[in-house]
Amino acid sequence: MAGLSCARVLYEHGVGFTILEKTGGPGGRIKTDRIDGFRLDHGFQVLQTGYPGISAYLDLERLQLCRFPAGVAIRHQDRFHVVADPRHHPGSIYSTIASPIGSLGDRMKLLKLVGSLVRHPMEKIFEDPEEPTIDFLRKWGFSERFIKSFFTPFFAGACLDTSMTGSSRVLKYVTRLFSTGDAALPAEGMGAVARQLASSLPENSIRYNQEVSSVRKGAVTLADGTVLEAEQIVVAASQPACAKLMQLDVPVKSVGEACLYFSAQWQPPIPQPFLVLNGGDKGPVNNIAFPSLVAPGYAPPGKTLVAAVVLGDHNVHSDHLEDLVRKQCAEWFGSAVQEWEHIKTFIIDQALPNQAPPTSNPYTYPEPFSPGIRICGEHSSLPGLQWALMSGAMAGRSLVNPIGATAR
Repeated sequence: MAGLSCARVLYEHGVGFTILEKTGGPGGRIKTDRIDGFRLDHGFQVLQTGYPGISAYLDLERLQLCRFPAGVAIRHQDRFHVVADPRHHPGSIYSTIASPIGSLGDRMKLLKLVGSLVRHPMEKIFEDPEEPTIDFLRKWGFSERFIKSFFTPFFAGACLDTSMTGSSRVLKYVTRLFSTGDAALPAEGMGAVARQLASSLPENSIRYNQEVSSVRKGAVTLADGTVLEAEQIVVAASQPACAKLMQLDVPVKSVGEACLYFSAQWQPPIPQPFLVLNGGDKGPVNNIAFPSLVAPGYAPPGKTLVAAVVLGDHNVHSDHLEDLVRKQCAEWFGSAVQEWEHIKTFIIDQALPNQAPPTSNPYTYPEPFSPGIRICGEHSSLPGLQWALMSGAMAGRSLVNPIGATAR
């Protein structure tokens, strides 16, 4: 996505370019497969309407966004407890207050935190002092039970960080994002986001199925040995891929996930298609979503698409991953799980960059990696579609105007 965003800036300023895409379609891992009438995103993903300036990159109306309800259902003490935003779901006030997820004091502190972040300009968050998220939450006075049953699965779902050692800036950003906008799915899957961006570029400007083996100043070498010369090169890839392409010996700071998709003739036992979080410490599943109950086009008529997200390398790469997930889901949803049909599992080893402090300010473009080579993407900014798009756009503007490339 960063590469597409960079290319669009170059195109708008009349600068020639060629995108080398490793796969057969645009967008890197922002893709959607069609299997037996289901739409399967490459890992569970959402588009946040609260992303600052998202309309500068995408035509949201054309994407026909379908929105998740504003809240979550947390599996805690063998029951589902809904914690919802009363501004959008007034009927949930009692269940939210009565929920055993932390104390009433925890929920009042959460409202206070959200209120302070909504009033805090997004760009200012990244100028705030930062510390590990767990330390920030403890200083706010949240109980250990609330941190474990609410913040940990929430933050893990958004940033794949189960350790709570990620930057407090990222927690503030994610919390503000969910409080000011909606989590949504395009009617035709997340792949529609990449296709829309690609459609705004000149025909034949993207060369598909082109695997790059190395990058150096002024030249890109393809896997088949072909060498392409260029005055400027932008590498829009994951951190491990960048390190490999440029032969860098740097520690990998990416984290992975697995997303298992199931077909079910079944309706979940929750009042609305909330994202379900694991508020306990049993089982490998961090969160479960029902995309087709939000965007009906994700499943054929009469079917429900279930997406189970697993975190942690020891879980993601288990030889018994499907069995472990089915066992946990059966404990949550009962014997109906045995009738679920497994469709496909996506294992994404470098799903998001690790965001332990210190983090960079995503509103400030870093210096070029080396003369003639720039790097962009989430790992050079922050996790999330917005930051990939912004990072790419800033890389493009730095080529058009090398002095003072900034976010907008």
